This record gives sequence, C-alpha cells and structure tokens, in this order.
Amino acid sequence: MLPLVPPQIKGFFVTFKRLFQKPVTIQYPDERREVSDRFRGIPALRSDPDTGRVLCVACGLCEQICPTGAIVINVAPTERDEERNLVEYTLKLGRCMFCGLCARVCPVDAVTMSQHYELASQSRDQFFRQKGELSVLGQDEPAYFQQ
Repeated sequence: MLPLVPPQIKGFFVTFKRLFQKPVTIQYPDERREVSDRFRGIPALRSDPDTGRVLCVACGLCEQICPTGAIVINVAPTERDEERNLVEYTLKLGRCMFCGLCARVCPVDAVTMSQHYELASQSRDQFFRQKGELSVLGQDEPAYFQQ
C-alpha cells in the first residue's frame, strides 16, 4: 500500500487545482457549442437570394458521386433541350456519411454542407429530407468550398 501513496497525492493535487478553474461544461439545450467553419453537417441546397429558386441545375453529379446512394434526384425535361427541371431531391440521412463529396462536385455550388448537427429523432421518417426542407436549411449557408 505504501507505493500507491505518491500517485494518490498527485491525483488529489490535480483535483484541488481544477477546483478553482472555470468549468468547461456547457448547458447544452440552452447553449450551443460553436462549430468550425469547415464543419460538415447535413448537406443543404442553396437558393438564389433574389428569386428564392434553388440553384440546382439537375445535372445529377451529386447523385452519381455519393458513395452510399443517399441522394435521389428526379428530373423532368423542359421545352428547351439544354435545361431540366428538378422535380424531386431526396436526401436519406440514415445513409449519408457526411463526406462532402456532393458539395465538392456540384458545378454551381448548389449543394453545401450546413452547420446543422442535431439529428436525433423518434421516427425514421425524419431521416428523409426533401428539396423544400433542404433549401430552408441552406438559405443562409455560403458555398462550402469557397469559405
């Protein structure tokens, strides 16, 4: 028992020293921890601030590059051959691994990684996000790779 006394005294000293320092804990629901600028939260769709339309040109690159197949896009052709309408954009959060490849490959920076990180839910339906929800998330978000 005698060899354990110095480590115990050392431990008590550390505890006594920490007793007078400011606590590092935060009161989570009331206070939120700041995330870094490069944090990869939920992928979001950016919109044009003037018109409010989603910037996505329905090229489908984000759907193709997604390694888990978390993005599903339905596109409808228009009268003009060079344009397509984005009918449905679905993000399966249960499959998304938040890698940021979709934001990196987007030619018009329509997809960005948001700062939103609270993903807890009681039902699986909350893990499917549609175009409208993703555009609300990305309203004030800057282009991810131009930060």
